[in-house]
Amino acid sequence: MRGQLDPATAQIVLPLESYAMSWGEVQTVNHANAIAIEKCMAKKGLTFPRASQDWSALTPLPDRRYGLWAPADAEANGYELPESSQSKDVQAQEDALGPDWWQDYQGCFKSTKQLPVMGVNTSPDQSVVDRGMNESFEALLASDEFKSTREKWLSCIQNGGLAANKDARVLVPQFPSAGEEQLKVAAIDVQCKESLNSVQTLADWEATRQAEYIDGHEGDLTAYRDKVKKVVAQAQKLVTTVGG
Repeated sequence: MRGQLDPATAQIVLPLESYAMSWGEVQTVNHANAIAIEKCMAKKGLTFPRASQDWSALTPLPDRRYGLWAPADAEANGYELPESSQSKDVQAQEDALGPDWWQDYQGCFKSTKQLPVMGVNTSPDQSVVDRGMNESFEALLASDEFKSTREKWLSCIQNGGLAANKDARVLVPQFPSAGEEQLKVAAIDVQCKESLNSVQTLADWEATRQAEYIDGHEGDLTAYRDKVKKVVAQAQKLVTTVGG
């Protein structure tokens, strides 16, 4: 088992994730839920800008499970999280609608029946997928593999003039606030991880651990994925017939 890395999108895909909703599936369900809330808001004579945004254009946040690692992400964002212009526009529209609108929205949100979002760690109730993802991560942090990988990375960044962030559980150096200096730190950090193959090493260790978990929970995981498929199908039907 190996972890699948996509540096262009800064995504890390581990075996257990195939049983949960993908990013696209999560957005389909979110879109369907937004349409349901929009109906409630319309009954009050109000708009709901979020429902009419281009959901297919939303991109996943960088996966920094072990720390910043993708060159494109480091160059564009440093250690900050990117925000799409569409998300900013929708948020600005909603903020401009005032406190009464927000109160009505909260009412609709609570009273509207919504489909469950079954991505990784997207629900307050831990799923069989969440449990396996979290167990493999905690096991990794306690492993000799992680200790060895961290020591090699730490030596590399120190040679580059950086220092470790003692409060970080993963491979994150100390870095300044957003700006050019932060981007320089990010470049050194990522170059070290690339030269040492740090992230692939850690992802492969977790993937192997997750393979064992899958073997021991195959029935529960398959049942969970079957439920995911049913929810996504419901969401797709709603989006196609009402929001399409």
